[in-house]
Amino acid sequence: MTWSPGPVVTRRRLGGELRRLREGAGLKLEDVARRLECSPSKISRLENGKGVPRWRDVRDMLDVYAVADGEQRERLENWARTGQAKMWWQAYSDVLPPVMATYVELEWDAAQIRAYEAYVVHGLLQTADYARAVLHNAFGSTMSEPNVEKLVDVRMRRQEALTPDHGLSFHCVLDESTLYRVVGSPKILRSQIEHLIHVADAEHVDVRVLPFSAGLVPGSREAFAKLDFSEGIEHGLVYVERPGTAGEFLADLNEISDHESWLEGLYAAALSESDSIPLLERAVRRIDASDG
Repeated sequence: MTWSPGPVVTRRRLGGELRRLREGAGLKLEDVARRLECSPSKISRLENGKGVPRWRDVRDMLDVYAVADGEQRERLENWARTGQAKMWWQAYSDVLPPVMATYVELEWDAAQIRAYEAYVVHGLLQTADYARAVLHNAFGSTMSEPNVEKLVDVRMRRQEALTPDHGLSFHCVLDESTLYRVVGSPKILRSQIEHLIHVADAEHVDVRVLPFSAGLVPGSREAFAKLDFSEGIEHGLVYVERPGTAGEFLADLNEISDHESWLEGLYAAALSESDSIPLLERAVRRIDASDG
């Protein structure tokens, strides 16, 4: 199985095509809404990929735009069906904050992710015990234990995107402090670092460490990720983690460009993956020595 766009990217791709067809027909949103007996805002949401497309609505819009039966119409109607699909993360809607739910969808659809983590290991690389400790720290006593376990399940399910046949290329720079910061317990941290060594062995996963010796690199004070897509979102998106919040998405081209430049600098300052592995192995030995 190779990567194929899921609901989020497909909705955006469908929306872009519907907008192109409407503009090509010389119609305004109000014109289409009048023909379909709906509100202009509904048409706008579909064109922006924010609404869940109903096959009947898409069919009627294609009729308005005089799209005849054939390959193009079949493709767009298939996109409408894909855009309606329910995915595994929807079962966790009761515990996933809206912004994080959107991130999980986009992460699942991404063809490439380049990330930097300043304080803890990236969620796609976390062990269950490490994730549980991070979540307990984030939510404290405000979330019940069953709901924490649901979020742990989400993090573990997210990691299915790293299976070779999913098609995601994942590159992550970890600040060296993540190898020293005890999350949960020294035993949990040790298992986490061993997991990093194992995961880094995959060809489509690149794990690097930004050493203390690199100093303060531009962009190194906040965790963020650049998500790129094969189709549907032309310039990709940047997701920035914000303390005390679920984070935010950046779609402005100037902000995306800034973060891409920071990523280039972070990767240039980080150790190569081959040089990062010995550092990870030394971190394991350090924990062993301290326990002894």
